[in-house]
Amino acid sequence: MNEHGKKEITGFLNTNFSFGTEKIELYNEALTHSSNGLPNNQRLAFLGDSVLRLIIREHYFREHPDWGKGELTEECKIIESDEIFANIASNLEIVKYIKFGKTYDNRPDDVEENTTINAEALEALFGAIYCDKGLEKAEEIAKKLKII
Repeated sequence: MNEHGKKEITGFLNTNFSFGTEKIELYNEALTHSSNGLPNNQRLAFLGDSVLRLIIREHYFREHPDWGKGELTEECKIIESDEIFANIASNLEIVKYIKFGKTYDNRPDDVEENTTINAEALEALFGAIYCDKGLEKAEEIAKKLKII
C-alpha cells in the first residue's frame, strides 16, 4: 500500500470514527473488494457481522428487559439487515475508499449488488475495529453511527 492510500484510510478513520491506527493494513483489507483478489474484506466482514449482531442484540437485551425472545428477534432482524448496513455505509461514502479489481468494472450498476458491497464493507470495518481496538470501541462507533 502506498503513502497516498495510507493517508486516505487514515483520513477516513479520523473523520468518521475519530481515531487513528498503527494497523492500517487491517483497514486496507477491510476496504478491499473480493474482485481485487486476496487478501480482501470477506473474512473481516464475516467477523464484523458477528460483532455488529452482538452489539445490537446486547443493546436491545439490556434496553428492553420486558421483551421476549420473539420481540427481540424481530427488532434485531430489522436493524441487522443488509439494507440498513448499506445505508449507513452509503452515508459514510465507504464505496469511495473500496479497492475493486478489474473484473468489477464490467458489472452492471445493480442496486442489490451495491447494497451487498456497502453492507459487507461496513461489516468488514467493524471486524477491523474489533481486531484493532476491541469490542468497547466497536460499540462506541456503533452508537456514534446510530446503529444502536
